[in-house]
Amino acid sequence: MKKIIFTLFATLSFAQIFAQVSFTALTVKPQYPTANALINFTYNSNYSPLIRQKNMQVIVYVFTDQGLKILEPALVSTAGIYTGSFKLDDNSTAIAFSFVAGKEKDANGSKGYIVPVYSADNKPVKGYYVAASNLQAGYGENLFGMKTDMDNSLTLLEDGITAHPELKENTTFFSQYINTINRVKKKEAAPIVLKELLAFENKKLLTEQDYGMLAQMYTLNKNKAKADSFTTVMKATYPNGSWQMNAKGMAFNKEKDVAKKQTLYDEFVAMYGGSEKNKTLIENFKSQLASAYLTAKNFGAYEQLSKSLPKATVAMSKNNTAWAMAEKEEDLQRAKAMAMEATNYAKSEVLSPTEKKPDYLTNQQWIDGRKGTYAMFGDTYAYILYLLKDYKTGLPIAKDAATFNKLKDPEYNERYALLAEKAMPLAASKKLIEGFVKEGTASSKTKEALKNLYKKEKNSELGFDTYLAQLEAAANQNKIAEITKSMLNEPAPKFALKDFEGKQVSLTDLKGKVVVVDFWATWCGPCIASMPAMNTALAKYKANDKVAFIFVDTWETVDDKLQNAKEFMSKKNYPFYVLMDTENKMVEDFKVSGIPTKFILDKQGNIRFKSVGFSGNDDALVAELDTMIGLAAK
Repeated sequence: MKKIIFTLFATLSFAQIFAQVSFTALTVKPQYPTANALINFTYNSNYSPLIRQKNMQVIVYVFTDQGLKILEPALVSTAGIYTGSFKLDDNSTAIAFSFVAGKEKDANGSKGYIVPVYSADNKPVKGYYVAASNLQAGYGENLFGMKTDMDNSLTLLEDGITAHPELKENTTFFSQYINTINRVKKKEAAPIVLKELLAFENKKLLTEQDYGMLAQMYTLNKNKAKADSFTTVMKATYPNGSWQMNAKGMAFNKEKDVAKKQTLYDEFVAMYGGSEKNKTLIENFKSQLASAYLTAKNFGAYEQLSKSLPKATVAMSKNNTAWAMAEKEEDLQRAKAMAMEATNYAKSEVLSPTEKKPDYLTNQQWIDGRKGTYAMFGDTYAYILYLLKDYKTGLPIAKDAATFNKLKDPEYNERYALLAEKAMPLAASKKLIEGFVKEGTASSKTKEALKNLYKKEKNSELGFDTYLAQLEAAANQNKIAEITKSMLNEPAPKFALKDFEGKQVSLTDLKGKVVVVDFWATWCGPCIASMPAMNTALAKYKANDKVAFIFVDTWETVDDKLQNAKEFMSKKNYPFYVLMDTENKMVEDFKVSGIPTKFILDKQGNIRFKSVGFSGNDDALVAELDTMIGLAAK
């Protein structure tokens, strides 16, 4: 076997950074890839976890100064050895490889196949350090399963500074550097960060971006007086700067009254519409304004404005408005027309796309994205047809939407089931819905549709509960088996946070209980959407003193985080026990990369489960938590 020289470039010290990167299974030529170069690579699957796998695919992530570009070069294979090539752009900074065979992936033992782009003197280009640091900080985990390593993320930035000291004067680099120090050093970070900020202040000429960054950094480091002073100086030095445009943009975003919103839009376009770089922002504002007219039911103004909007934007706004109208069961004929238009557009994009694939998506992601949009719009259309009792027309559309999601999404299955109950023969619809229940992908309304069919068949609902329980038994066993596979067993990071009353709660205080930890924020849409289900789960265990729920408010950016959280809970009227992660320490220690994220801790304080995001289905979340709590209790 070929000897490994370095398993991962990001782990090297500065003294080693000019050496060639080498991996066991992957060889890249030239040894020092440069911008605009043709890159040839050889992947020997015999030296990888994908040995003897078929249908190999390589995904190449090329990082540039403008962002991420994904390539899928063709492969030539011989006896498990795969070769391919691709060309770099003139602003490329780093390359990462991911090899895929079916559901199996090789990301170099979760360390990543990462290769720098070099300058003519065989030194990594400046942009490499930011790209590689981001990969280490969690981006690589999201892209291809690379392990997050914040220590290496910081080391890379420090290596970049050693190789290119001038990077410290680059606002974007410096901001990332300070944020990474705060994440890695935690309590020890304050004096280090202060020293770095003071040094940055001494630059010969501070740009508006510099002033804004310094104000932000001092805010994050709890020096409000200094943050305010930099904001004041920035505004005085750059009275017509970007901050002025941002302030007007924020005012537009917050305005609810459509007439006032139109005035703000007109003023913004008059002031900033001549710049090509503002084109995308103004298009976004125009889309918001159009949606505001829809919400206000000023359909004439909406149609006039939408003529100059991209078709995809119009379709999305019409779908969203149609869904909102369907939920309220108002003006259903208009909702039907909008939903039909959106669905027809989405279907045509699946069959014959009018726009080219975005650089940041793989071809399959692009295909799935278009199909997913069609499924979402079709689901809206099918639901409206159900409300209008046009079951025959709605059934095939609902079937398309549910089938795209492999009949695994309870919400899409619900619309399919409701229409199937009305439009399919009894035996066929009953069999279909039974399948949803057995697979654990049936919502409460889907089960109600099954009950209706049962009553119609038996002329009675007697025995239905037993029949349903028998169907659910298989789903419950499958769900337990599936969730058990994801079971963890690692000590939870220690924490000590204060509740609304100032009482401190620690991990030790909760020992002897199964603990559900829910990380959330007041600005997080999916977090808020999941709260009704969390409230249901909380009520279910209210009398069980061996199960505790804690809701950790984190990643807030407001000045008074405690008051902000209190007001939010007061308005929502949820009886949640909230702990304040004002320093974002607990969320960092638990290595959370997105919210909502829930952890289930056992009675000994070990993490047994981690659940990220919210599917939108309350029943599914409650059932999942119930299973996890039960397994953790054992």
